[in-house]
Amino acid sequence: MTATCPAEQLRRIAMELTAHSESALAYCTDQFDIERFHRIGELARELMQQVASEDLSGYERSVATAAGYTTPKLDVRGGVFDPSGRVLLVGEIADNGRWTLPGGWCDILESPRQAIEREVQEEAGLPVRAVHLAGVLDRHRWPHVPAYDRHIYKLFFVCEPLAELDTTFTSSETDEVAWFDVDHLPDLSVARVLPEQIELLYKHWANAGPAYVD
Repeated sequence: MTATCPAEQLRRIAMELTAHSESALAYCTDQFDIERFHRIGELARELMQQVASEDLSGYERSVATAAGYTTPKLDVRGGVFDPSGRVLLVGEIADNGRWTLPGGWCDILESPRQAIEREVQEEAGLPVRAVHLAGVLDRHRWPHVPAYDRHIYKLFFVCEPLAELDTTFTSSETDEVAWFDVDHLPDLSVARVLPEQIELLYKHWANAGPAYVD
């Protein structure tokens, strides 16, 4: 979906309306204005449903009221490489076994470093140390599929393994772990990671430099 197609334009409008509605609700005290901003949120949700690939949950007033000033969500991804330069990927149960870099959302009261080290341990069973920030990417500037209804920044870290990989490891989220040549990647979960992003991580693993920033 290109940034100029009508569906993408509507999605972006709905996202911006949602953000303005939630931010206004964080500060507004006039009851009539509060109702107006909730109505804007409802309309934004209806607009998003018109371009969504599946049914969305309904507008929830309590959630919108508590959302506060709207900012992008943070997704962290870890690039772990073996001595020969192969990258560690995990098979995603939620995406029919397609492969991705281990990672996920940052939790509250958790630093990005803590988040990616936790995610790699949980999804790959491998303790790691985050050693280098390779990139800060705006998900909406990359061809991820599907498009999400929230603005997301993706932080990519080069991570050093602190133990040997157990290739029999599984978790509630992943059913396989394995090393892959960067030039011969398996079927990727493109909602989560793209080949170009793995290549970016590989280059930073081979020759660390300033982080790429969108």
